[in-house]
Amino acid sequence: MNAIVVGTDGSPGAEAAIRKVIELTKGSGATIHLVCAYPAQHMLERLGLTARTESVDLRGVAADVLARDEHRFLDAGFKVEKHTREGDPANTLLDVAKEQDADLIVVGAHGTTGLRRFNVGGVAAKLSSHANTSLLIVRED
Repeated sequence: MNAIVVGTDGSPGAEAAIRKVIELTKGSGATIHLVCAYPAQHMLERLGLTARTESVDLRGVAADVLARDEHRFLDAGFKVEKHTREGDPANTLLDVAKEQDADLIVVGAHGTTGLRRFNVGGVAAKLSSHANTSLLIVRED
């Protein structure tokens, strides 16, 4: 295996996916492409969140999630490339997988924190229909 795309949003499901990737592929020499997508401002407006007066740096939040998860892979001996992108999580994962010619995409079964309102568990379902590579959907322990 050369390239593994791992989706994360900081949720328990994403944490389970990270643990499973480390368990199954440690020592394989694969590069981990760690991906965190965040919604565009116009998406938040459509979701009715415009009453909020203070601005939230969603790109910064996504970068923080990636930095935390990157350390876990580095400590396990993996090479890691981080991808923080604005957009739909499933489409973002598919784009990165195609760009990196990934052998595997790994996600948790459900996202439940951080960007939950944007990512309500449909990511895994969408990936199962549209991924052109192997897909591992990990349930929490």
